Amino acid sequence: MPGTPTVLRDGHRAEAEALLTRAVEEEVRRSGGRLDREALAGRARGALEELAGSAAEEYTAYVRALDEAAAGRPSLGGRLSRKELGTPAVATAVAALAAFGTDLSYGTGAGPALAVGASVLVAGATATVLKLTAGHFPAAHHEAGRRGQPGGAEQLRLQWLTALEVRGIRPFLDQQRMLTAAARGSGPAARSVASAASKTGRGPQLRGADRSAAARQRSVLEHSFAQLPSPDGLFAGRRAELTQIAQWVHAARASTETKPTVVVLHGEPGSGRTALAVRATHQLRDQFRGACVVDLRGETPGEAPLPTRDALLHLLNRLGAPREQLLFRERPSQEQHVKRLGELYHQHLTGLPVTVLLDDAADPEQVRTLVPERSDSLVLVTSRMPLELPADLEAWVHQLPVGPLDPAGTEELLRAAADDEAAGEAVPYDARAIEEISAQCAGLPLALRVAGSALGPRSTAALAGDLAAHGALPPVERALALRYADQPETARRLLRRLALVG
Repeated sequence: MPGTPTVLRDGHRAEAEALLTRAVEEEVRRSGGRLDREALAGRARGALEELAGSAAEEYTAYVRALDEAAAGRPSLGGRLSRKELGTPAVATAVAALAAFGTDLSYGTGAGPALAVGASVLVAGATATVLKLTAGHFPAAHHEAGRRGQPGGAEQLRLQWLTALEVRGIRPFLDQQRMLTAAARGSGPAARSVASAASKTGRGPQLRGADRSAAARQRSVLEHSFAQLPSPDGLFAGRRAELTQIAQWVHAARASTETKPTVVVLHGEPGSGRTALAVRATHQLRDQFRGACVVDLRGETPGEAPLPTRDALLHLLNRLGAPREQLLFRERPSQEQHVKRLGELYHQHLTGLPVTVLLDDAADPEQVRTLVPERSDSLVLVTSRMPLELPADLEAWVHQLPVGPLDPAGTEELLRAAADDEAAGEAVPYDARAIEEISAQCAGLPLALRVAGSALGPRSTAALAGDLAAHGALPPVERALALRYADQPETARRLLRRLALVG
């Protein structure tokens, strides 16, 4: 919500106004033309400094980074100033005079000697200018690259714009929508109250269906995060992937277009695609109003893929769509039902930024139906292979491979799994054994978690040897076979019986 007013610099105010204009146009489009674009834009621009106060911390960090970068990077004019050129100019003049005097001492005529001195002077001046300009352009190029790195000014700019939209602009537009709904349903007196309230920034007390529907949707969206898988499980590495997803979200929010961000996380089974997507959903929670996970069962052995109709109903229920809209008086055909649910889904999420996690996808067309267009939502798709989504999809689409863990992530996950199993007992480590364990598990997080839980009293070298003894099996099955061998006979017998039942 709006905070203490923040004065924006001119260039930054223009960026904020462009973001505000895009959000207002999207809100008017979502209302079906019931909102007055000019009036809403005027109220929003008048409250811009108060809205900017909601992102004051991010804006301060961004401006500080810009000022520090400017203070530490002299301009080309500064490099060619009298102070910078003074010493090289004196040295060049001395060298020219020395060349002139030397030629005269050897009997050279005054004219040729003067020409040699002038040549030395020109060559020295040229070399000095080239040296200073050559030092400027690589430094400027390096600085431009650094601004786009994590923690750089460009990333801080994207974080500021995202915070401004999520904490300032969107709540303001939500408030204006409720004011308009109250004015439409309560007669001239209520419209007068709503108009006055909109000028002061205070909303009226909503009554009846409007208040009930708004409260229900807000409650369902807030509760949706609690229905996500817990982020407290073992997780290691993947910092670069998490940073990349966050940067894509920030870049989309800073764009002038309203389109969802779709990230396809692809990798082999056991690579931790779903765990990475869940962790990203929790870390980016402040950027979105709600979240939902759908298991599409695209490549689940023994199970049919989830029908698109069921996926749409699940998403609409979890993301607060009015339930009465999901009940149709007539009985449409399967194709018509899916089409109407898809229209409701896109209409409901227009202008409503949420995170949708589509787990285990195999069909690009099904994913395309579940991507909420005209929304700043984030859609995380997990799949074994990269998914080539249809070219007509209005979205920012990114492919993110989820490969083996790096050595640091491998050691971190092994240590976490061993500590979890051994209740904090110290476990000896050596680099060569960890490399061997990582190779036996192909760097897959699932296999490494199972192997780490098998450490117990073993040393890492012993664990590597025991894994190698099951070398004929794939990595995950290899680690499971080791854990099975560690169990007492009664437990192994029970597991065999359960396998027969299953």
